[in-house]
Amino acid sequence: MKLTPALLLLTLASACLLNAADDAAAQRKQPKPLRSYQDFLAVIPKDMEPENARNWTEAQKEVANGLLKKKLVDSKRPATMRFKVRGVDFWERFVVWSYLPNDEGYYVRVFASQWKDADMLPKLATLREGDLIEMSGVCDLAKYENLWNTKSLTLGIGDASFIKLLPNGKPAPAPERIPVKLISAVYGSGTAFTDVTDRVKALLDEPGAIFHANPNWLGADPTPGWNKALIIVHEIDGKRRTFTVGENGEVSAALVVK
Repeated sequence: MKLTPALLLLTLASACLLNAADDAAAQRKQPKPLRSYQDFLAVIPKDMEPENARNWTEAQKEVANGLLKKKLVDSKRPATMRFKVRGVDFWERFVVWSYLPNDEGYYVRVFASQWKDADMLPKLATLREGDLIEMSGVCDLAKYENLWNTKSLTLGIGDASFIKLLPNGKPAPAPERIPVKLISAVYGSGTAFTDVTDRVKALLDEPGAIFHANPNWLGADPTPGWNKALIIVHEIDGKRRTFTVGENGEVSAALVVK
């Protein structure tokens, strides 16, 4: 059959409508992001009384954990949660975590330690306890357990990224960057020092970053078990200066150029 211009236009219009319908259907099928701990509890049948989870038997807890894993973790359900930072700690990797306010009678905690960007360390160094953030990623953990000797619901966000927010929920402006003309940075003690220039430069270049002179932040431990020092050589007005701080001492661009 020969296509006339009118028939061709009709065919193209029909194809566009079908594609639009397919796109709309795909969008409807996409699950809504998890935004609160209540969204996690919503996958547990009401007849299990998730609000009474603190009184569950081990069998009930196992059933609930199976549902959470199947419906949220295995499906990599998207999550976008707002909370105040309780800590940025190193437990084999850097972890941002918080307690979520709730009325459930047990602790609800959220953790993020698997990051979307390859090197999140400088951004993690900008976080302080009490900062309001919006963490986005996918659910990689949802589990009732006894954590830190307390009955808990543990939630995890993987492939994570975050933005800092003002109290009104709007994105917080980035702090002013303090330039540091870094020459070198070494970390160690005695005659054993490791060059950490690249790591220190990345941290100092991040506006608002504050970190500590220890193996976790610096990615090196030339003398395990011994107190070490971080020695930074930088330049101000053409003159070289040295900034030295001991083990676990605080470091920031403002302190270095002070």
